[in-house]
Amino acid sequence: MNRSGGAGGSPLAFVAAAIAVALLAGCGLFGEKKTPPSPLPEFQSSLNVGTVWRLSIGSLRDTFLQPAVVENALYAAAANGAVLRIDPASGNQVWRTDVDTKISSGVGADGFTVAVATPRGEVIALDADGKIRWRAQVSSDVIGPPLVGRGLVIVRSTDHRLSAFDAESGKRRWVFSRQLPPLTLRASTEMAFAGDNVLVGYPGGRLVAVALSNGAARWEATVSEPKGTTEVERLADVLGPVVVAGGQACAASFQGRVMCADAATGSLRWARELSAGGGVARDSRAVYSVDATSQLQAFAADGGASVWRNERLTYRQLTTPLTLPGAVVVGDLEGYVHFLSPAEGALLARVRVDSSPIVARPMAWNDSAVVLTTDGTLTLLTPQR
Repeated sequence: MNRSGGAGGSPLAFVAAAIAVALLAGCGLFGEKKTPPSPLPEFQSSLNVGTVWRLSIGSLRDTFLQPAVVENALYAAAANGAVLRIDPASGNQVWRTDVDTKISSGVGADGFTVAVATPRGEVIALDADGKIRWRAQVSSDVIGPPLVGRGLVIVRSTDHRLSAFDAESGKRRWVFSRQLPPLTLRASTEMAFAGDNVLVGYPGGRLVAVALSNGAARWEATVSEPKGTTEVERLADVLGPVVVAGGQACAASFQGRVMCADAATGSLRWARELSAGGGVARDSRAVYSVDATSQLQAFAADGGASVWRNERLTYRQLTTPLTLPGAVVVGDLEGYVHFLSPAEGALLARVRVDSSPIVARPMAWNDSAVVLTTDGTLTLLTPQR
């Protein structure tokens, strides 16, 4: 968590990042008893999942370090400063670059520029061949992946300032900041492009559209309103990725709601109560979200009606879901990857990658799942139908 004096002040981290992550997983905070994860449920597997390849890239050291998938390229980073491009079809390393400093963010990429950031707020951009193109500085450390595209590298630091850099030169284009609540979670979040805006989820349950051209706020939507009397009770940070699809922008907040708004105007389409443990995923049928107790829920994409809820993986610290044709995919704290039915939420298959937690959300490549554990095991899992 961060305690902040607003957008103009430097935040003071007064609870370790691991405690903030524990809060998102439904674990104990401030002396509360930790709830043990539910045992692995028994079920009849109805989906074969093959391990296409497995690669060790180096420890993530309990950071998120989200990989990036761009067409036929997979980019990943290790905490020790290694940035890699991998051929997702074979698992072969295309190049590996050491940026000579620790990495704390995930990877952002658009096929032309690859970007990472450090615990000291340094942003490092590489070209398509893995050569360092430029380095720049932001106002605090970075734990979420940069957003790369439209000629920009956009970075969100943990003081919640948004900094945009020219992808070729590294010249700073603009900075966006806003007033913050006194207390915020220290958790990885991801931004999304929507037309000529970038969509950013903020503490206090707000989703903001920022103009790519000049960093001005275009619109603001309410994901949820903070509730309660104490600062902890009023935590309502938007978590994980913001998903843009079908003309809608969907997001979820801790101790708040899951919602979808018009991606162009921010007008609310629908919202449902949910204390999120991560971000959302969606397909043409539904929006999927994991709550703070690791119950996986599906809501109708066109109106938010509840479709199903799976309570069999509670307190297993599930990741943000991934949608694949015929499956919803989540990782857990013991290195297991669970495949569920999009139609009814039933468990279809389970694969263990290794014994370390899966914190980064699974990524899609060619109807397969790219999974990364905190021990640095990168794996491609393919459902075989």
